[in-house]
Amino acid sequence: MKAIEQLERLKRMNELIKAECTGTPEELSGRLGIGRRQLFKDFECLKDMGVEISYSKIRETYFYRNGHELEISYTFQIIPKMVAQKINGGIFQINYQSAFFMHSANLF
Repeated sequence: MKAIEQLERLKRMNELIKAECTGTPEELSGRLGIGRRQLFKDFECLKDMGVEISYSKIRETYFYRNGHELEISYTFQIIPKMVAQKINGGIFQINYQSAFFMHSANLF
C-alpha cells in the first residue's frame, strides 16, 4: 500500500501549497512525515509533470508559480480476472486476485 501512502502525501502537499501555508522546507517535510531530501524528490517529480513550485522567503511558503495546480484522485474497483487480462497495461497480482493500474494524462 505504499502507492496509496505516496498519493495521500502528494494530496496533502498539494492542499498546503494551494493554501500557501506550507512553512519552511523543514516544516513542510515534518508535516508530511518525510525528510527534506524526499520533499525535493517529490518537487522534482511534480516539475517533470509541468507543475512549477517556488518558495517565498518573505511569506515562508511554497506556491504554484506557473498557474498550474495539481489534482490528485484515485479509485479502487474489483476487476474480474478475465477483464484484467484484456486491459493493456498495469500489473495483475494473481495471489491477491486484484489488479493495480495507473493512468496519467497531461492536462496542461
